[in-house]
Amino acid sequence: MPDPLSQLQKLTNFLDKSVEDFSKDLPGVQDKIFDRVQVLLKELELSRGSVKASVKNLRKINRIKREIEDIVYNAKYFKDVDFFTNAFEISTDLQTGYFQTMEKNFTTPKFIEVLKKSTMESTKVALTEAGIQANVVDKAADIIQTNISQGREFGNMVTDMRNFLVTTPEHVGALKSYASHIVRDSINMYAAQYNQYVADDLGMKWFVYTGDLRKTSREFCIALVKKRYVHKSEFGKVAAGKFIPKPKDMKGLKPDTKATNFEILRGGYNCDHLLSPIGEAWIPQKLRNKFK
Repeated sequence: MPDPLSQLQKLTNFLDKSVEDFSKDLPGVQDKIFDRVQVLLKELELSRGSVKASVKNLRKINRIKREIEDIVYNAKYFKDVDFFTNAFEISTDLQTGYFQTMEKNFTTPKFIEVLKKSTMESTKVALTEAGIQANVVDKAADIIQTNISQGREFGNMVTDMRNFLVTTPEHVGALKSYASHIVRDSINMYAAQYNQYVADDLGMKWFVYTGDLRKTSREFCIALVKKRYVHKSEFGKVAAGKFIPKPKDMKGLKPDTKATNFEILRGGYNCDHLLSPIGEAWIPQKLRNKFK
């Protein structure tokens, strides 16, 4: 008999790798942006070491915005976006394979095919159009404009830009923070929606919480990975942190998490764990008996 947990591990490994592969080059892109912006900032008019509040300086902001866009939107970045969005095709096949270990004749539902296409399109837009503009380019411009309008010291403005753009051990730069959030949430949320659709369609009542634990894993996720199996009737209590082993805190969960949306929201912001429906046959008999 095929092992659903082995297939599920292949899925979670693939989801993690897809996010990591897309995100790994972003710090280097951020460094290039900062290096170029730093050069352009030196062209601003100064008065006694402070940025001069002048029309000439304000007009340079649009040029800086264009230069940031040119660095981000290079051929490799667009190739990486295409490669990542194609990962939805592979994750769908792996997830379909997971359900086939329990239902031999299972095929990818038509609803999921439509959802996949829609999610791929919206993810691509978020990574290449309005999302990057609003969360990176425009915010960088706002920092410069504020410094110019307030006549702040040039060194302070450079520090502000470095803190915004560059990833350090203590801080994640704007591009990596935004883009990594988009790719992680989009592909994991899609998998969660696939899980929920199949669970509802087949009337499955048992679920397994899976995913790797890292130094950054939330207390809630650490506890639920240890609990492992969840019955649908427990969703309300689990979403409230009322389960054993009890989480030390509930930090990171979205405030409106409850029984009706727990399958989708799971461990909250940027959660890369999955709550997958699983056949009753794979649940330990002792645990099953508690819910009869």
